[in-house]
Amino acid sequence: MIKVVHFSDLHFGSGERYGSINPETGLNKRFEDFISALDKAVNFSVNKDADLVIFTGDTYKHATPEPVYQKEFAKRIKKLSDSKIPTILLIGNHDVLYRVDGSDALDIYDTLQVNHVTVFNKIEKKNIITKNGTVQIISLPHVTKSRLLTKEEHRNLGTKEQDQLMIEKVKQALEACLQKIDPVDPAILIGHGTIETAQFGSEQDLSIGKVFSFPLGFFQKTELDYIGFGHIHRHQVLQKDKPLILYAGSLERVDFGEENEDKGFIYLEIEKGKVKHEFISTNPRPFITISVDLTQSSDPQKELEDAIIKNKKPAAIIRIRYKINEENFGAVNNEKIKNLLTDSFSYVLQPEIVHKERTYRIADLDVDMVTNPVSALEKYLFDYSEEEKKIILEKAKSLIDSLE
Repeated sequence: MIKVVHFSDLHFGSGERYGSINPETGLNKRFEDFISALDKAVNFSVNKDADLVIFTGDTYKHATPEPVYQKEFAKRIKKLSDSKIPTILLIGNHDVLYRVDGSDALDIYDTLQVNHVTVFNKIEKKNIITKNGTVQIISLPHVTKSRLLTKEEHRNLGTKEQDQLMIEKVKQALEACLQKIDPVDPAILIGHGTIETAQFGSEQDLSIGKVFSFPLGFFQKTELDYIGFGHIHRHQVLQKDKPLILYAGSLERVDFGEENEDKGFIYLEIEKGKVKHEFISTNPRPFITISVDLTQSSDPQKELEDAIIKNKKPAAIIRIRYKINEENFGAVNNEKIKNLLTDSFSYVLQPEIVHKERTYRIADLDVDMVTNPVSALEKYLFDYSEEEKKIILEKAKSLIDSLE
């Protein structure tokens, strides 16, 4: 039995607009949340004495990360390496530099030949030796046209035809790998991309480059014991058995689009023909949206405060959305609202002001009034206060007098 930990979609550098700088470390506090989430997966692997760790891509927000992001990720990979746990790093779309040389953000681990670390940046099959036996790995990293198609192949093709050719090329490459599988040892396929039946979350907003959708049938192969994917942030099981097919999901929430999604990693116990799995939550930072319609309220401030007190949680990232009539907008005291949220991690106020509907065509404005523009203006100002009317009419009379 081989113990495997699978995590994905780390995205160091994302979501930091909801955090402030920690003066003790100099790091964004949201970045520290992401580090903590990664630590939970790494420490679990070490404490569980895992035989294999798999990361299925999207290490950073983009493929040219700041040094601090690289340093903190490298610390955790070193811990796995020092623990002699074979660790697989798969290239995701956020890891790829879209250049002719095909370089990526994880090249450094391959170049330095870090002990016990294997980088997969192309479709291939490799045998990974663990302390409890061999695991056969087939990799499907994020694929690009520049890596799979030659200019001659797609020079005269439209985008749709190029996509179809890409899908066919991937299918052929995977089938070639499947033919090399030894029926004795466990076989795993790891991928980064979109499977057609999967449900997207807010990661579509983070998307970099074209990610193709693969039919589920590509992966329903009995030669395989487990198929673990990255790219979609929502943890989900697409097929329960023969083989188990799932998305690990991301380790930490990026924004409010993932407010209702738990985050974590997968722990597996794999034997040939038999797989047990468990989702382990990282207990991500709570995101809470509080929505209140104050358009019919006689006391907007009290109603908004009551909603906040009822729904807020300490250390959460909170979004306050309230709908209010324009004449009552000033009735909301933002300082009092902020004082209610001092125990939150961070917050954002998003008022929606409902403006009065004004009628700009007045029925009793006629041609005769052209000779008396002040009277016409007075009719037009029917929904203004007496104070406002007085000021505007005085300005108008002054302008008319100057023109005359």
